[in-house]
Amino acid sequence: LNVPALEVSGDFYHFFDLPDGRLCFCLGDVSGKGMNASLLMAKTISLFNCLAKTMHQPGALLSAINNEVAETATRGMFVTLVAGMYTPQTQHIIFANAGHQPPLYRDFQGNIQEFEALAPPVGIFAGVEFPEQTVALAGGSFYLFTDGLTEGKLQDGTMLGEEGVQHLIERLSRLPPAQRLQEIAAHLQFPGA
Repeated sequence: LNVPALEVSGDFYHFFDLPDGRLCFCLGDVSGKGMNASLLMAKTISLFNCLAKTMHQPGALLSAINNEVAETATRGMFVTLVAGMYTPQTQHIIFANAGHQPPLYRDFQGNIQEFEALAPPVGIFAGVEFPEQTVALAGGSFYLFTDGLTEGKLQDGTMLGEEGVQHLIERLSRLPPAQRLQEIAAHLQFPGA
């Protein structure tokens, strides 16, 4: 789910199926706002779309994207990015996190685990290694989001925050996934809405 704000920004996500049935995905946030952020977002998502079709190890994929972005990005700009592969048959996810907000895993019993970034954002300097992490869903749910969610404003004007995100995930956990996303978004005020 991507809810547009009133300005051009660099938040993005992308996913596609591989021929073997796995799902390749990414979610990212380019530093800053405006046209420069939007252009770097377009470059990053294009690199992901092209390279992920043949590079199926998320750590190596982020390394390749990082080297390209670091070579050409405007000084001071970077991309926080999570990229991974989901195997539906085994419900396993393997991913790498380049300086992005920690993904959350809510297991079947309601326990929530955060996965901190193990590497810096993409584009700061070349030659970075991006360690991979794995999750076995086993009936649980895996959440990726940008600071557009954690910094989103509730109806009373306060920020949702990380604890607020976890509270909403727990409260809405019995809903189907698509409805869960809609309900989370419905709790926030968006500019111009």
